[in-house]
Amino acid sequence: MFSKIKLGMEDWRKLESDLERIAAGQPLEIVINVTLVSSSDEAGEEEEEEHHHHHAHHLDENEFTREVAKMIDYVAQEYNAHVHPHIHSNHGSVMFSVKGSPKELTKVLRDVIEFVKLNCEKCILHSLDGEFHLGEDLSGIYFGDAYKITVILPAEDGRRLKVHELHL
Repeated sequence: MFSKIKLGMEDWRKLESDLERIAAGQPLEIVINVTLVSSSDEAGEEEEEEHHHHHAHHLDENEFTREVAKMIDYVAQEYNAHVHPHIHSNHGSVMFSVKGSPKELTKVLRDVIEFVKLNCEKCILHSLDGEFHLGEDLSGIYFGDAYKITVILPAEDGRRLKVHELHL
């Protein structure tokens, strides 16, 4: 079991190393788009009908929305993130944008996922995706879920792509 944990951390270190190569000492920006769903179906159909038929909805505060709000507050305060939520009473997505060093950004990515896993009983991480930026340039993309993330970055030669599979 410990060898799997060690192997998992080594994969994250390799990603950090590649991001440091790409950043060349400059700060990077990570954009994290987290899609969340409620673990209960209490708010389900009523909110959906109101949204689809009236093209406007009133968000009722419930366990799901309170847990998502706690996650947003935590990431915004801990990492000085810019936040763009789009939350309904039983599902939604939140986009975070954080600037920093490769080491800080890999920590943010792992931390967002771990926060949802450990602190949300009524919300489930459905999927996540995002990008790494160096200034205005796209430097890499990633996608995944609460168990595995696939990161695609340019290789050293600039002609090929490098794929990292990271297990959580």
